[in-house]
Amino acid sequence: MARIPMGPPTRVLVVLILLFTVHMLEIGVFAIAYALAERWLNLGAFAGEPIETLLDYYYFSAITYTSLGIGDIFPTEHLRFLTGVEALIGLLLIAWSASFLYAMMNRLWVWQPCARPDGPPQDMSGQPPAAQRQQGDTGENGGKT
Repeated sequence: MARIPMGPPTRVLVVLILLFTVHMLEIGVFAIAYALAERWLNLGAFAGEPIETLLDYYYFSAITYTSLGIGDIFPTEHLRFLTGVEALIGLLLIAWSASFLYAMMNRLWVWQPCARPDGPPQDMSGQPPAAQRQQGDTGENGGKT
């Protein structure tokens, strides 16, 4: 398979867009499942705001998948089980996506250390400890022999 040349920031952006698209498709699959379960399989109904279009199912599915849970639409009967399954799957997949992106950025980007390799300065001079010892070290007995 040919590799498309791109830098680390572009790779991360492409993966982020792909993950977003996959999550949107997963929400769509659950929206279709809700429509089928309510209208053709008669597994339950939705109460609250009326659901009239597929976009309304998609809205409810997105609210459930992200565990936002606004509460303006809620399922009854057996649809409650499907809602719980979607919330759990959404939680796991969003957490996995975040972990995957973090691992990818950690591997692709060079991180700068926050601390100095020789440790923090011992005084306010800003010099590393090794330089301070060389300047101020007079021996254990204060320079007297």
